[in-house]
Amino acid sequence: MKKKAINVEYRKTSESFPEWLKYEVTILSEDGKVEKIPAYGKDLQDALSRVVHDEKVEKIAKKTNVIPWWGWTLIWFAYLFAITVWYSMSGEMAILVGGIAFSYGLLISLVLWGRERNKDKE
Repeated sequence: MKKKAINVEYRKTSESFPEWLKYEVTILSEDGKVEKIPAYGKDLQDALSRVVHDEKVEKIAKKTNVIPWWGWTLIWFAYLFAITVWYSMSGEMAILVGGIAFSYGLLISLVLWGRERNKDKE
């Protein structure tokens, strides 16, 4: 059994953001523990998807935080070294520009995806 939402209560409409609603979601965990989580969204489906998104972000963050900052730095410079060697062997500027653009695009998309979406909208 995975986590299940067993009860959802509407709390209030946001004063700062009129289109946002606040819900309180009661979740039953696999071990039988009941947890209440505030959820914000434009409707109930949006609020529940934000709760699921935040749980996925936390799960991935636990795994990526195992690697220390210097490990990520080493991976970054190894990637840049590989792109540079590939560029120097082929002489194609598109490899260098494309490799760096791809890495920055990936980094920006991961940062945007990793933000918690279920923040207080009051």
